[in-house]
Amino acid sequence: MEFVINKTSLSKLLITFLFFLGLSNAVLAQHGTIKGKITDAKTKEALIGASVLIEGTTNGAAADLDGGFVIANISPGNYTLKATYIGYTSFVIENVLVEGGKETILHLEMQTDDIGLDEVVVVATPRKESERILLMDQKGATVIRESVGAKQLSMQGVSDAATATGKITGVVRSETSGDVYVRGLGDRYLSTTMNGLPIPSDDVDKKNIDLGLFDTSVIQNIGISKTYDPESYIDQTAGNVNIVSKEFIEQFSIGLQGGFNSSVTPNNVFGNFKASPNLANSTATFYSRKYNLLDAMTRQSWDPAKGNAPLDYGISTIGGYEFKLFENPLSLFYTLSYKKDYNYTQGVYRRFNSNVLYSEFLDTESWTSNETLTGLVNLAYRFHQNHKINYNFLLVGKLRDNVYEQGRNGEGYKLDMDEISNSFFARDMNLKTTQLMVNQLLGNHRIADNQTLQWGLGYNTVAADEPNRIRNYTGFHNNGLYFSYRIADFENRKSSQEIDDNEINGYLKDRIAFRVKDNDWHANIGVNYRHKTRDFHSQFVGADLRGTTTPAADVDNLSGIFTSESFTADKIKTLPEDVYNASLSALAGFVSLEFDFGKLDGNAALRYERNTIDVDWDINNDDPLREPSISRTYNELYPSINLKYELTDRHNLRLSASKTLTLPEFKEIAPFAYTSPNSTLIQGTPELKASENYNLDAKWEYYKSNDELISVAAFYKNIQDPINITSLTGGAGYLIYANTGEEANVFGIEAEARLNLYKSDNNELRLILNGTRMWLKQDLLEGYRYKDKTTSGLQGASEFITNASLQYENKKHRWQASISGNYSSDKIYALGSPKDATNRTIYYNDEIIEKGFATLDAVISKDITDRLSIKLLGRNLLNPQIELTQNVKDLNTEQETNDIVDSYKKGIKLQLSVNYTF
Repeated sequence: MEFVINKTSLSKLLITFLFFLGLSNAVLAQHGTIKGKITDAKTKEALIGASVLIEGTTNGAAADLDGGFVIANISPGNYTLKATYIGYTSFVIENVLVEGGKETILHLEMQTDDIGLDEVVVVATPRKESERILLMDQKGATVIRESVGAKQLSMQGVSDAATATGKITGVVRSETSGDVYVRGLGDRYLSTTMNGLPIPSDDVDKKNIDLGLFDTSVIQNIGISKTYDPESYIDQTAGNVNIVSKEFIEQFSIGLQGGFNSSVTPNNVFGNFKASPNLANSTATFYSRKYNLLDAMTRQSWDPAKGNAPLDYGISTIGGYEFKLFENPLSLFYTLSYKKDYNYTQGVYRRFNSNVLYSEFLDTESWTSNETLTGLVNLAYRFHQNHKINYNFLLVGKLRDNVYEQGRNGEGYKLDMDEISNSFFARDMNLKTTQLMVNQLLGNHRIADNQTLQWGLGYNTVAADEPNRIRNYTGFHNNGLYFSYRIADFENRKSSQEIDDNEINGYLKDRIAFRVKDNDWHANIGVNYRHKTRDFHSQFVGADLRGTTTPAADVDNLSGIFTSESFTADKIKTLPEDVYNASLSALAGFVSLEFDFGKLDGNAALRYERNTIDVDWDINNDDPLREPSISRTYNELYPSINLKYELTDRHNLRLSASKTLTLPEFKEIAPFAYTSPNSTLIQGTPELKASENYNLDAKWEYYKSNDELISVAAFYKNIQDPINITSLTGGAGYLIYANTGEEANVFGIEAEARLNLYKSDNNELRLILNGTRMWLKQDLLEGYRYKDKTTSGLQGASEFITNASLQYENKKHRWQASISGNYSSDKIYALGSPKDATNRTIYYNDEIIEKGFATLDAVISKDITDRLSIKLLGRNLLNPQIELTQNVKDLNTEQETNDIVDSYKKGIKLQLSVNYTF
């Protein structure tokens, strides 16, 4: 008997393990915790690093940057605590009661003493979740970095990392593509890491992972470095998004949530929510294929099924426990969550070819359900006060089921439709699954008083599949359906797509401290390595239905065509598989010097990096004269410098300069054309070149208090050979990736304010406001110039972005509320192009613009008891119309009009969640 463990069965095994871990932790949670804060009795300032010890034991903690401390895993009983701090009188408190499953809260105020004290050595790492700690970290950093922590995310009702990044200055998320844009630059100009190691994308169409997959339960904080850090890979221009995952906390909690989207509330939607036939074969993000594609043609339905009641729901659990291993602490932290939500949209869809209407549907509809399963395990072991290792395992399962229709109203128009039929109908049903696993082993070793060694190893896998996609094209004629002779064999088809990514990565860094004229300097030397591979397979099985008619115009009974006596096996056509294989190898070494001249400090670095990209393919309809493979190597030295000048203890000036590289992605190179549900195609270009980028940043910061900041920054970027999405010359709804210009220049100004409008012992009103204004200019290559247009902006870049959040907290009655808004101006969805070189002023496809819009979210939360809390969340309260528009010239009058080519509303999302901590 053969026993095989695949990624799906391994994922299920791990979920089962986490489930039983949660049950066991509910029992272990009968231990108690002492939490508190240590401050100066006179000034009330936090005493960072003050030591707290349970007398008679080695169990203790050190105060973090807020003065807070946590001593976990304490057996129930009465204890005596002793707090010590250099320059302060020891503080002793007796009869501290610890109860099982509860937290004992203390506030220790220490008096100054002229006599030095022997400090109890306790090693602690500040938990970077509070905004105050993150601001202090930002203040001391030499690179320009901004972060949001778990506490602020909770206040603003943020549920995932994608929404979290939108709270940072100059950052916006596209509602159409889902991409995150930093200072107007999107997916290809960003990199994403978790705990400093690369993590893979879950989508063939993306370089970076969908940050929406990261539930805030797994996030300690999320930060964006807007200037280049020489210790990270060079493939970033807009910046790096780093997710710091949570570590040990002593608790066991369960959360439940429920809600709905206003888009599904109409009776004709709620009572008839559609799903693909595949959904019946799935369970909690896992899909089990019932038929191969060939059998599915006649044995599986071609019609949408009726889905479940479209009510959103979710469940989550968080737990932590600390053990002793060889008298040293071994901590365990885990989270497990499952969520499902529904969405319905309706709108219009148009496409133009050379200023002529190519297709028009005024009744597009889309029914979507999303399921997300997230699990994180963290093991941390400090086997000596100078040595610590961490293991992180992240599991993300995602399932998206979608039914998309155009033309049900009988008015769908397509230019190349047979003249017999007077309307056109299209349907796309697709279920996408993703199983992503990230493994990380991290080490931090203080090998001498002035030397620290850090290392990390990662192994990541992604399995992203579309196991059985179903597409139909037909027309209405004489109260029946008519399959035109112009409909090709594979317009009515079932297809599959499989993507398997594997990556190993790692780093090693040696940090040496030394003194220069009473100032601390540091020298860093290290190496990075990553090797990523992709195997891509796509298979089409189609049906030749040309000339077929039905007596009734029932588009919800297409299965009858494939089971009728007239449908024979010779009508089924199979294409050879589309395949591409790709790899990226990166090897780099860096040296940097962190210097300190008192008021002026910073770092200067030099990095050498060699990147090799190999892609080979066997794709139907590819150019037979083109060699079906490419190999590109980019190796160069990349200098960078970051300077910080301290005007006063609260004012900083910063200046940064660097050179970076933008590598084309696998899907941007491989000439495979992917069809979106609305029939838009996008294809890679093997001739694509990497972009060289030169970056310059300047910033002024004013830290008004420990948790207040005002800043203004200016930045400039020069991008050589910029990569953009553009319309294919002469193609309607056909997009490609291309180097569209010789260079692009980006200049911008951004400002931020984090202010306490009112603050007392029991009440706090806080405002967070930021905005970015950019000027973008790209010099277009000759092949992309039309109607005297020689320059353009960059695809995906908004010229103006602003975020605002007003937060209120009532500490006495233990409730919080916030309202958050965002606005981003128009951005280019796809650049335009001429149809031919001789008639550029008449025959062209103009650029497609995603119109600007505003969003508004609100949240209110309340601690009912020490253990029970509730939260009410409202998302997208303004429910703006999302529109893509295009300027179209009337070929007779030569007058231009601005036409909507795509539109929809996402709906208002309301959610109630309840959390109970044992």
